[in-house]
Amino acid sequence: MSDEFLVKVRRAIGFDGLISIIIGAFILFLPGRSARVVAGMMGAALIAAGLFKLLSIFKKDSANDVTRLGHLISSVIYIVAGLFIFIDMQAAAISLILVVGILTGMAWLIEGIIQLTILNQMGTNKVWSILSAAISVIGGLSLLFSPLLGGVLVWSFFGITLLIIGIFKLIQYFTLKN
Repeated sequence: MSDEFLVKVRRAIGFDGLISIIIGAFILFLPGRSARVVAGMMGAALIAAGLFKLLSIFKKDSANDVTRLGHLISSVIYIVAGLFIFIDMQAAAISLILVVGILTGMAWLIEGIIQLTILNQMGTNKVWSILSAAISVIGGLSLLFSPLLGGVLVWSFFGITLLIIGIFKLIQYFTLKN
C-alpha cells in the first residue's frame, strides 16, 4: 500500500476516534441534552421530509390526484410531528428515551423467545442457549416494565460504548506509524 493511503487511513481513524469520544462523552455526561439534540435532529428531519413531500405535489409528472392527496396528507403529518418536537424538546427527549427502552425491550424479548423456540434444533450444548434466552427474556421484560429507566441505561451504555471505541481508535491512531 502507498504511504499516502496509509496516512489518509491513519487520519480517518484519528478523526473517527476523536468524534466518537466527543459524542460518547456528550451522551454519557449530558444525557438529557444529548437526547434533546437527537430529538431536535429528528424534528428537523421530519419537517424537511414533509416539505419535500409537499413540493412533490406540484410536480406535473405526478401519477394522479389520489397520489397527490396522499403526499399532501403525509407531508402535513410530517411537518406537524416535527413542529411538536420543537414545541416541547424536553417531552420529545423523554419520548425518544422511552422509545429506545421499549424497542430494545421488545427486541430482547423476541430474541429470547426465538432462541427458546429453536432450542430443539440446536445440536450443541443447550445450557448456554437456555441461559442466553433467559437473560434476553428477563432483560426484555425489565425494559418493557420500566422503559424510561431502561432507555436511560441503554442511552448511557451507548455513550460508554462510543467513548471506549473512541479511546481505542485514538490509541490506534497514535500507535500507527506515519
